Amino acid sequence: MKLLLLLPTLNEEGALKALANEIPDEFEVLVVDGHSTDGTKDVALEHSWRFVTQRYGRGKGCGIKTAMEEFLKTDCDCLGIIDADYTCDPKEMTRMLQALKDENFDVVLGGRDRVMQLHYLGEFSLFINCLTSGIVAYLYKQKLSDIQTGYWLFTREAVEKILPHLAASGFDIEYDMLYNAWRLGLKIGEIPVSIRKRTGKSKFSVCNRFKQIGSGLKYLGLSLRHLYGRRRF
Repeated sequence: MKLLLLLPTLNEEGALKALANEIPDEFEVLVVDGHSTDGTKDVALEHSWRFVTQRYGRGKGCGIKTAMEEFLKTDCDCLGIIDADYTCDPKEMTRMLQALKDENFDVVLGGRDRVMQLHYLGEFSLFINCLTSGIVAYLYKQKLSDIQTGYWLFTREAVEKILPHLAASGFDIEYDMLYNAWRLGLKIGEIPVSIRKRTGKSKFSVCNRFKQIGSGLKYLGLSLRHLYGRRRF
């Protein structure tokens, strides 16, 4: 299977330099950038990666939607996504790809180690992730421990089905992708992956965290409405 690895960026020059030698040679790389003002583009071009400035706006969700559109223009079979801040190890995508093939999954998430999440992300972040992941896993009847993960893998068919329904523009894109994958009946899997200290300053502020909580409640409501509709009809 031919994989296109997406690195969504916003001023990640240092992290991209650190990631460059870790990306498996067989992966094609796409950098979708949210209007960086540092040397992010220079690093991408130096390594002959495809570089595209994201459309629709400046949030992460806009970058993901742009990337999915660009992916569908290629002949790649799968789209992998990792956070480009160095917290994600690109070699984990090889294991995720194997799980996708072995289990015939449409979507695979990387479940990050919770002890390391606590160490690198803090108590509040881990608490919200565990709470939302537990609720979603119960509603969706899925084994999901980390729905806010930075590791995602999609088949081409999954991208074709999910993309037209994505509405999120910011950090709520993870909720949006998972909700639509479940709603559309795609087979979702998760495997354990690593997490490490990011390079540079986080762009995920306390304000963004509370916005994400609100988004979680929104998608919880959408999920309940979808479940109610299916049972009713």
